[in-house]
Amino acid sequence: MVASLLCDIFIICLVPTSCSNENAPDCLQTSGEIIREEVEVPEFDKITVFEKIALVLKQGDSQKVEVATGENLWEELSVAVEGDRLILRNENGCNFFREYGLTTVYVTSPNISEIRSSTGLAITSDGVLSYPSLTLLSESFLVPEAETTDGEFYLDLNTGDLSIVVNGIAYFKLRGNTQNLNVNIAAGDSRVEAQALVSQNVSINHRGSNDILVNPQESISGVIRGYGDVISYNRPNTVDVSVIFNGKLVFRD
Repeated sequence: MVASLLCDIFIICLVPTSCSNENAPDCLQTSGEIIREEVEVPEFDKITVFEKIALVLKQGDSQKVEVATGENLWEELSVAVEGDRLILRNENGCNFFREYGLTTVYVTSPNISEIRSSTGLAITSDGVLSYPSLTLLSESFLVPEAETTDGEFYLDLNTGDLSIVVNGIAYFKLRGNTQNLNVNIAAGDSRVEAQALVSQNVSINHRGSNDILVNPQESISGVIRGYGDVISYNRPNTVDVSVIFNGKLVFRD
């Protein structure tokens, strides 16, 4: 059965260009040349990224959205604004004849208040993001459609309020400064490495199995109710953390 399928694929792709255009079957389609184009959309301040799209976010005076992907893959990409939310979708599925992770969306915006990751790929910042308040989400409870919860965040921040809500296996690598950091790991094995994010006040609700690394200056508060530890790279004056399960609060001064 498998041999027959591979034989059929080989025969199809012997025909010139049959696998190298946008009309080829999805599994057989090659990406074509990578091109980057701007997409005009209405204003937004929230972003949802669905599967197989990497996001690069930059702060700038005016809004701009650019998509970089293979020329044969454009037909199955969707870049749309619903309400105040930019929604990014990639319906290019199986990929026998092309590399994985070829689609990146570049967003420049004066203000983003929320990023929801359901991509499985990385969300990164280009420069420092000085948004007043930012929420990072990678969870599937409130939005079941966002079932992919294993993406990555690599962000350089200078925010007033930063909130993280996860219930899967996402990874966060954060640096910079924030006044208030709130981390809510409702379930799963997500890891938050924010020891390079100098945070005046940190609050946590930790039900996960991995660790949260933070750097509080004035206070740390919350509850550890899972297996994972909270590792603090500073001992602030105010410490109000309840430990009710196997996880621990560890100070590394």
